[in-house]
Amino acid sequence: MTAALAYDLYRFTNPDRSTKDWAVRDNGDGTYTSRWGKTGTRLQAKTFTKNRLSMNEHIRSKVSKGYKSIGQVLIDDDGTISSASSKPLDQDSSPTEEPCLFWRLKIRQTDLSDTQAIGTFHANVLAMSSAITDCFGPSVWIKDFLHAMLNGHLSNAGKLFKEQGVASLLLFMAMMKVAPKQVSIHLSHDDGVDISNKIKLESKALSIFDTDLESVRPVAESLGLLEKRIDLSLVSSSQDDFYF
Repeated sequence: MTAALAYDLYRFTNPDRSTKDWAVRDNGDGTYTSRWGKTGTRLQAKTFTKNRLSMNEHIRSKVSKGYKSIGQVLIDDDGTISSASSKPLDQDSSPTEEPCLFWRLKIRQTDLSDTQAIGTFHANVLAMSSAITDCFGPSVWIKDFLHAMLNGHLSNAGKLFKEQGVASLLLFMAMMKVAPKQVSIHLSHDDGVDISNKIKLESKALSIFDTDLESVRPVAESLGLLEKRIDLSLVSSSQDDFYF
């Protein structure tokens, strides 16, 4: 008798009304297993040596393609759905409970002009990250992100959580503003709504980090995300009398 383990099951309905299944399980050891196949058949399996964050990205990708959550089921070693688990999934639940933002970054480099443009972009990003950390203090996330990007080890997508601080959001907005055509950057909410580099319009994104526009204004101005305010107290005139 083969063991049966709990999986979260998702189902896709084809135009001809036939269906196919995709299931996923967090193995609790830094890996996750996905299973797939036509509904009613034995599901194939593959285990990924990546973390929970990667699994949630996989789930989000499937949901965006039209897979619907069915619930939690038991699947045996042969890939057969043996029975439903006693713990159904909430149809409206999100794969990630904690609010977050999603980012994608792709760098295209094919010739010398691309290399030069990307080099300039990297230099700009380093300067902007320095301005950000001068304001908010050292950021382990920014340090690791820059190290991975500059060494070509950066993944194409990821998430920004509250714990990473608003500095992470500001860095992405600033990168979007200076990115050359060789660099594609996309930022969005977990519901798929895009986020721009126009920080005045992105109060919802700022709220993820429990902050607002006025709180980040000084660094936003230094990054070019906001126009600097004119301090009228610093404006002097050699003319004492004014006539209207």
